[in-house]
Amino acid sequence: MVAIRFGLALDFGTRRASLDRVLAEYVPLINLAERYGFESVWAGESYPTAPGGFHLPSPLLVLAALAPLTSVRLGTGVTLVPMWHPLRLAYDSAVLDQLTGGRFVLGVGLGNAGDWARFGVDRAMIGDRMDETLEMLRALWAGQQGYHGRLLSTDRGIGPLPFQPGGPPLWVGGAARRSARRAAQYGDAWYSSTNYSFTTIAQQVQRYLEALAVAGKDPAAATVSINRLTFVAPTDEQARNEGGQYVERVLQRYASTGALRAPEDEARNAPYPLLAAAAEDLCLVGSPDRVSARLADYAATGVTHVQMRVAPGDMPATLIAQTITLAGEQVLPRFKP
Repeated sequence: MVAIRFGLALDFGTRRASLDRVLAEYVPLINLAERYGFESVWAGESYPTAPGGFHLPSPLLVLAALAPLTSVRLGTGVTLVPMWHPLRLAYDSAVLDQLTGGRFVLGVGLGNAGDWARFGVDRAMIGDRMDETLEMLRALWAGQQGYHGRLLSTDRGIGPLPFQPGGPPLWVGGAARRSARRAAQYGDAWYSSTNYSFTTIAQQVQRYLEALAVAGKDPAAATVSINRLTFVAPTDEQARNEGGQYVERVLQRYASTGALRAPEDEARNAPYPLLAAAAEDLCLVGSPDRVSARLADYAATGVTHVQMRVAPGDMPATLIAQTITLAGEQVLPRFKP
């Protein structure tokens, strides 16, 4: 098998408990995952308009709270850069990198039109502003006394500087061709969102590898990370029956925002229609053998890192632990670097 490194992508937004209780519930699960060889924990960013969203508007704060409670790497999957002032992001990322002792990875993405409108972001310039923001982060993290671009400019540097020389790694998301070029030019990896299909991932990985070559970087050394809704049970049937409702909640949320297409009519009679239609394309749901087979497909496209999203839809801790344990015992060893 091709080597893959694994992390946990956790959903921190919920109505069932306050965030301090959610963190207390997750820490033993993170420790369990670390013992099995999971190397990182990831938190997404979103801007819900009511309680209960699966991501929070402040992932850096969540990761700062986790920093003293675990020794794994901590990353954002992803930070929505257009909603940040570049200086604020440079400062906060540097502080978090210090708090983690250099274990922070900044995953970045553009977000969606609804968030841009709420934050008053100029959609026409969003791609150019994103590029300059990443350039500005690199410059300030390296200790430069200012940055001057076409859209962004500052005359002074920042302090403290990040713990990692030059700053935390930048893992750049996005499904467009320009996103692949951006990841190659300004980033250290390409990062796939939960709702990207297998076909989209395969296509974007190829674009990214080609862009790396154009940028004079070695495609063979590429880091390609994907985020997949994951539930593992002893059998495929158990996985659907035990975990289906929780995975379905997240898929339905994506569908409600237009980020995921609803299934055709013939799939609507299934107990979990979106899962029935999208399981192979978007999820890792099934027995250890089934999940391992699908991971091998991803590895063949060039994927090197997989963030297993193991806590979807307010899934109980016992079921999360089941996925971590079965994956740790029967899946991760097959892809050991």
